[in-house]
Amino acid sequence: MGTLLKYRQKGEAHITNVVISNGDKGSQFNPSTPYEEIARIRNAEATAVAEAIGGRYINLGQSDEYIRDTDEARNQLVDILREAKADIVLTLPPIDYNTDHMVTSQIVFHATMLSNVVTIFTDHDPLPETPVVYYMDAIAGLEWQPSHYVDISDVWEQKADLLRMHKSQMANSTKMNGLDLVSFARKQDAYRGLQCRVEYAEAFRPALAWPRVRAGNWLP
Repeated sequence: MGTLLKYRQKGEAHITNVVISNGDKGSQFNPSTPYEEIARIRNAEATAVAEAIGGRYINLGQSDEYIRDTDEARNQLVDILREAKADIVLTLPPIDYNTDHMVTSQIVFHATMLSNVVTIFTDHDPLPETPVVYYMDAIAGLEWQPSHYVDISDVWEQKADLLRMHKSQMANSTKMNGLDLVSFARKQDAYRGLQCRVEYAEAFRPALAWPRVRAGNWLP
């Protein structure tokens, strides 16, 4: 999220946040909450965060904790990438603590390539070239070695304010991890900052697979 704020500082970015899961199992802090209600809350919070950074939010509505790589999911994402005229895609790493994250990474990996394929037909025209793909950090940085860092020290407090807008996930994180999202992010971002000699950083690694790589550094 800090990296998105850095893109916004440049004044050129058009941000589209896409989530595949509807988040309906995300009520560990209050298990009696109906699935439909927690999905509504999570989506409202995510919409507000996207709007706060001048972007938009799209949810593909798959059941939380049961994300599947389907033809429909691939084509939905392909069309979103085309509509957004995406040139840079930040996605979850192929190794993480939750298989929902790993399957999402797989869907994105394939959809980015398909977004340029003229024989894949969706509501919007194919992109002129495949977007650049960067993998975000794994939760707690486990089993994940980054190669690129974005210094977010000057926007970290803004990031913290945005994280607090995810009120249900703040409560969920506290219940499950003993740390709310802000406390968790502070530790991880400080750890990545230590690695690249700044106060706070977010870490990435490019998808080193043709044609998702282009010359130059596309991170802010």
